Amino acid sequence: MSTMINSSNPATDVCSICLGALVQPNMDLFTTACQHQFHFVCLAKSVEAQNHECPLCRTRLDSLSSIIHTPVQSTPIPIQVPAQAAAPVASSSSTAPGLWFTLKRSLNNAFSWMSKSSSSNSTEDLVDEAVVRALSARIQGARQRAANGTTELALITATTTLEFGGQVSTQASNIYGMVTLKSPSLLPITASEKELNELRVPIDLVCIVDVSGSMEGEKITLLKKTLDYIIDQMGPLDRLAIVSFDTAAYNRSNGLNMMTHAKQQTLHNAVAQSIHAGGGTYIGSGLEMGIQMLTSRRTKNPVGAMLLLTDGQDNQHHDYSQLMQTLPDGVVCHTWDDARHRAALLSQLAEQGHGGTFTFIDQVDAIALAFATALGTLFTCVAQNLSVKLEFDNSYAVTHSHSIYRHEPVQLPSSQVTFKLNDLNSEENRNLVFQLNVPALVEQSNNNDIIGHVSLKYTDAINRRQIQTPAVPFLLARPAQLAPDSPLLVVNYAVDLQRNRAETSRVLKEAVNEPNYERARELLNTQLAKIRASVSAQDPLCQQLIRDLEYHYTNPSQFATTMTNMYMQHGQERYTYSTATTMSANCYMTSGQERFRTLASRYK
Repeated sequence: MSTMINSSNPATDVCSICLGALVQPNMDLFTTACQHQFHFVCLAKSVEAQNHECPLCRTRLDSLSSIIHTPVQSTPIPIQVPAQAAAPVASSSSTAPGLWFTLKRSLNNAFSWMSKSSSSNSTEDLVDEAVVRALSARIQGARQRAANGTTELALITATTTLEFGGQVSTQASNIYGMVTLKSPSLLPITASEKELNELRVPIDLVCIVDVSGSMEGEKITLLKKTLDYIIDQMGPLDRLAIVSFDTAAYNRSNGLNMMTHAKQQTLHNAVAQSIHAGGGTYIGSGLEMGIQMLTSRRTKNPVGAMLLLTDGQDNQHHDYSQLMQTLPDGVVCHTWDDARHRAALLSQLAEQGHGGTFTFIDQVDAIALAFATALGTLFTCVAQNLSVKLEFDNSYAVTHSHSIYRHEPVQLPSSQVTFKLNDLNSEENRNLVFQLNVPALVEQSNNNDIIGHVSLKYTDAINRRQIQTPAVPFLLARPAQLAPDSPLLVVNYAVDLQRNRAETSRVLKEAVNEPNYERARELLNTQLAKIRASVSAQDPLCQQLIRDLEYHYTNPSQFATTMTNMYMQHGQERYTYSTATTMSANCYMTSGQERFRTLASRYK
């Protein structure tokens, strides 16, 4: 241990732990025996987290560790100095207080500071709105060139489909209906790698990672490589923050940093020097700090997201529902579990996190692939705050929703229903499946087959304009009579296929929540029989669903975690990392996700 001083070394201008400026008001500096300088509170917090080496050169900090782990009392007492630290130390000036007085004061300040799990020490690199607008214009121009100069691009198209083409007008019935949303490619397939890197929406990203003792060994090594991968994928307009947690949270990036080349290098150093495994687990500490960073932003990039990875259970049970309600609008929370401990909690956090994804990682070396898949999703966002409004005529009414998304009104039936999807990314499809009450008509139809409409409203993630699409009709013939073999009574193949997908997702959720494993298997077997008997049974998706549902797991925990992953994938129709036993979700992978997964393979 060396000196406690109040001036910086001219050769160094940042604290390598928090990445903030060394010289700050009321921030004491500490010089280790190896002559490296840090904010004392940062170094004290690092030591408190069981990191007993210099973050830069790995020299042991045993003397400081002994002092830090001695309880600090509220009344002034002499600090007991370990023998190996008792050598005379030069004061920074002849009139300055003694080293041990300064150390005692700073130690009390450090413990007071560490007791607050907040990001009060964070800074924020401000977004340059003019530069972001210029980038948006360039992206819009590239899309228009791909569309042969069209001035108004319809980013998302909606189509409507009903289970049958017609129903007898004198009889009431209940049939299935569907709205299909399609999002085109963000850029043309001929776009170069440089264009793909440069012409994308800037994001604000907060990574919250578990560094508790259970992450020790290969896991922490691969986690650090994954964080390096994420840092490397960020562009100069993207902002990134890294929060690690055990029983407390640690702001490893000093807030949201614009990922210039210099900031990337600094953050790489922080990951290498500050991310170490040790201690217990309290997910809430990391969540609170990450959400605080996002809620306190003075400026915002077009897309915001929070990524949470943990492999352990909290040391005590916690409910984070109220905390997740403070997540800012427009920010999506994606979660990962790689130890089969917290699938129920993490999937709930993802759902509460504005429709984020949950991913179960069954192999340690797949962490980078799992995060890469999420980045491929975030970097290709084209629509936010997406709502889909269904409006039906007369006594037609939606009686049941078979989609995972929230809808208003919550209580059905209703002739007007609005689904909230939050976001949609390049090349993604969504199929909203519902049941529709078809009333008996007192009077004969006037040969107008239109029974309702659907319209979309969303924010264009590129230029932030509000988009309202023209209404698209629902068509259903209502003749007075229909022959039993009428083509109008043939079950629609596409609706049947999506009904199988949606019902499988619902059954999987029921099975996961079923405490009796045998009963859970019975639920899946019943669904298997329904798929096999359906019109679309031979479709490749149905065949893969059958194979995945047939797989028998060795224990209920493995079953529950893997099925939670699968339920979320098929419910959202969004690809996340899949285990070897749940390949049916591969059909949702986009080219953006595939590209980032390829890049991640270099970081194994």
